Amino acid sequence: MKVEKPEKIVGYILLVIGLIFIIIPAWLAYSILSSGTQIPQLVPTPTGSENDFSKAFAIFSNVCLIFFIFAIIMWAGSIISSRGVTLIKEVKLKVAKASPGGEVEVVKEEKTEKT
Repeated sequence: MKVEKPEKIVGYILLVIGLIFIIIPAWLAYSILSSGTQIPQLVPTPTGSENDFSKAFAIFSNVCLIFFIFAIIMWAGSIISSRGVTLIKEVKLKVAKASPGGEVEVVKEEKTEKT
């Protein structure tokens, strides 16, 4: 069995962690939307019925806060995933030489190793 390079192993781990960070908030948001479960109360809802505006504002602010928390977690997951993909893929460099006539010829291609 061929042993992978440590960078690739770390890349795959980062890719999986990033995908988990993307999938879980999306699944939670979908479950809240589809099943009608209670949204977590980050801003307490005022008791009493004399001020309906304050109740509506508290509910709206709870929805916005949960949305932004999910968005930040998904954004972090996308960054982690992109770092993992960068570690997984091999980078190929092409060295090109331009001649005075406007023609470009490839001198050599090489694979770079990340150190």
